[in-house]
Amino acid sequence: MKKKVKISLHRCICTISGCCLALPPAAALCAGGPAGPGTWAAGLLAACAVLLLLPVADEGVALSFRFALGALAVCAAGVLAGLSPRAWLPGVLAVQGAFLVLRSVLLYSRLGPLFRQFALWHGIENHARNSYSLALYLLVAAFPGTEAPAWAGWALLPLAAVLYVLLAVRESSGRTLFLSRAKELEIKNLLKGNLRPVPPQAGQKDEDVKKMSHLYERVVDVMEQKRPYLDPDFNLMDLASATFTNKSYLSRTINILSGRNFCQFVNYYRVQYALELMRKDHSLKMINLAMMCGFHSTVSFNMAFKLNMGETPTVYLERLREDSLLK
Repeated sequence: MKKKVKISLHRCICTISGCCLALPPAAALCAGGPAGPGTWAAGLLAACAVLLLLPVADEGVALSFRFALGALAVCAAGVLAGLSPRAWLPGVLAVQGAFLVLRSVLLYSRLGPLFRQFALWHGIENHARNSYSLALYLLVAAFPGTEAPAWAGWALLPLAAVLYVLLAVRESSGRTLFLSRAKELEIKNLLKGNLRPVPPQAGQKDEDVKKMSHLYERVVDVMEQKRPYLDPDFNLMDLASATFTNKSYLSRTINILSGRNFCQFVNYYRVQYALELMRKDHSLKMINLAMMCGFHSTVSFNMAFKLNMGETPTVYLERLREDSLLK
């Protein structure tokens, strides 16, 4: 039986961006004329619009792919019809703007994702995307007309190139380029271990806070490296032994620094592991997935997954299936 090949929609969107970049200069060369700075700038701006369609955080990629096809259709139609960039570029922006509006509607129509631990990072990525979109709109608004002097096109070209490079680096590195690398890393590390600052009402001394922080680092290291949570019978005493401390102090540390009790803390890691498995294999059954992640039953798995992700694992898995094209 021939093995099915999975097509990455994310790569398809990047390819569409490259097509939008190449279309205007290619059309100019086919028409027998040189590809001037304005032509290259138009291609860069259209490519930027498509790169801004890429999903952020845990957004599905299928919707982005559909809008990318729409942007490519507008770009191709305008170029092949011989229209000036000032005529067809606003159409590409209209597609990208409609995408942003729809993404916002979908986000705020579901309250669950707004209160998850990753909502902060999602908000940062979304804010960065909107800021880059604003820069794109301003550049398209400043696009010179046919009667503009030649230097106007040359002035716009480096600005369009800089925006395209920023978005390309953003796509390849996973950074927003909106905050410093150190600040982004700090936020990601906090979310990775679900660590939170010690609340003032905790009444802990600075020395106690340092001890708890060091212990919590060991706890996170054990959970990530050894994955003891995959054992359904894993308990507080097991973790205390692995981190060389006592149960009561460990329980208090986890409660204060993660905002969860031990059971919730362990289930958090089990759910994260379940997400890894689901992204790798969309055909997993819920009962098998629950057992592989250390849950005793599908009921406890469903409850923990919905608490952490704001939706059931079945709904999440269905969305993953929709976001992949199988050939």
